[in-house]
Amino acid sequence: MVKLKRKRRKDGRFQDYVFNGYKSDGSEDRIWSYAYTETELEKKLLETRIKLAKGEYIKANNITVEEWAKLWLSTYKNGTEYKTFQMYDITVRKHIIDYLGGIKLTELKPFHIQGLINDRKARGLTKTLVNIKQTLNQMFEQAIENDLMIKNPVRKIKVVRPKATRRALDDEEIAIVRRANLTPKQKAFSYICLYAGTRRGEALALTKKDIDFKNGFIHINKTIVFKNNHATIKNHTKTEAGMRDIPIVDCLKTVLESYLSTVKDIYIFRPEKSNGLMTETAFRSMWDTIWRRLNKAAGGKHDVIAFPEITPHVLRHTYATMLYYAGVDLKQAQYLLGHASAEVTLNIYTHLDKKKSNPTEKLNAYFNVVNT
Repeated sequence: MVKLKRKRRKDGRFQDYVFNGYKSDGSEDRIWSYAYTETELEKKLLETRIKLAKGEYIKANNITVEEWAKLWLSTYKNGTEYKTFQMYDITVRKHIIDYLGGIKLTELKPFHIQGLINDRKARGLTKTLVNIKQTLNQMFEQAIENDLMIKNPVRKIKVVRPKATRRALDDEEIAIVRRANLTPKQKAFSYICLYAGTRRGEALALTKKDIDFKNGFIHINKTIVFKNNHATIKNHTKTEAGMRDIPIVDCLKTVLESYLSTVKDIYIFRPEKSNGLMTETAFRSMWDTIWRRLNKAAGGKHDVIAFPEITPHVLRHTYATMLYYAGVDLKQAQYLLGHASAEVTLNIYTHLDKKKSNPTEKLNAYFNVVNT
């Protein structure tokens, strides 16, 4: 065996290898390492020799995207915040492994990544695309650091980050919510967000005592927060302004009366098989089912999106828009929405006012009266 001279690549990295015997075709089995400094390269070569001696070396030629994704997740993301880890975990399981899992790292090409992006985009996903690219980029950069890949196939893939917009359901979408085949619990939760404008945590923290049919109000006085999947009650809302009484409108009253007659626990939205507070996993499962049923009611199927992905906050924002179109004044709307600052409510109202009418018409109408 003649050892090759150490080379420096065009990308600035040094490369060298550890000899690992011969392949079945008689050629050398070389385990390559790459680093930007020779000191770092020597360290990597030593680590490879130690792993070979201990029988711990994983051949890069054989490791799949699924195997690396799981190893990367447990090794590099295990100490992150719960919600951050959950985002990576869902992205890995539901999208990356689902679409790319069986492909070997060394055989992965940019067109594979673009295929995943195109497929999820066709399903109506937007923010998820950003999560997919971010997760893949980190996975592959760490794979390169571990000498499992030479190039990062996601680097030149372009994903447009969606603009942060306050989306509200239109009249047709509201009608779909009303006619969708939701269970009594799913319908009650959706209606509380849509026709009372509650935040997710506020709705999930509601007890039977908070639903005051006699006086016609829902008393918002607490919320729940999720940590490590478990829910904890906070005896206050997001802000002091969140403590409020929301009127129970007729369409909401009918749904709540019917649903509450079946609830035996103190909490309205309890888990399916136990009492107490719903876990975050249980909530996500419920909300995913709600969205799928809305999609079906809109004419969509499993692989066809007819009703765009929404969150409970979309229903809350829809309530805010309905307050505006119903003629509820700014201060009342601020109270009902639990906004600590009138500026937040004003931004919604100003935006809707621009869409509602032409200022020229308002000015002409005013001046016509003044000038007569």
